[in-house]
Amino acid sequence: MAAASPTQEADCKASEDAHLFDAAKPPPFRIGDIRAAIPPHCWRKSPLRSLSYVARDLLIVAALAAAATHIDLLFAWTWPLYWAAQGTMFWALFVLGHDCFSDSATLNNVVGHLLHSFILVPYHGWRISHRTHHQNHGHIERDESWHPITEKLYRQLEPRTKKLRFTVPFPLLAFPVYL
Repeated sequence: MAAASPTQEADCKASEDAHLFDAAKPPPFRIGDIRAAIPPHCWRKSPLRSLSYVARDLLIVAALAAAATHIDLLFAWTWPLYWAAQGTMFWALFVLGHDCFSDSATLNNVVGHLLHSFILVPYHGWRISHRTHHQNHGHIERDESWHPITEKLYRQLEPRTKKLRFTVPFPLLAFPVYL
């Protein structure tokens, strides 16, 4: 009996995977089901609480920066730990800067602009593209920041291209290129 061709093997594997999850099919729930499962208090915006998170995170950033001044040659191995910790905190500032934590557009824009300036991310360009992204989220043609490919095109990709696009390091490089 002849061995299966690579195409036949790929088709068989795709058929097996289809029994587990089919991303092309709608989920067994609606967005309203998800919203109904979230407690009502989670929908209420609290600028005071949000600003307390901003203050807390800025305090942690300052503490990490102060700690970094004490890293000398003896403890040079700790720099990667510092980079990871401070990078995580800068990400937290990014999240706080781009989330609408208040009903006041002015407060959102002031806090967003200040925090994004601190981490060197252009706020208003981000705000506009992010809003467009959310208005067209998941739309295969109109979403600005997420460009999915069709299942037909995915199946036509060479295995090497699939591996490069959908595994490390491409996803790690895509976000900085996007910014």
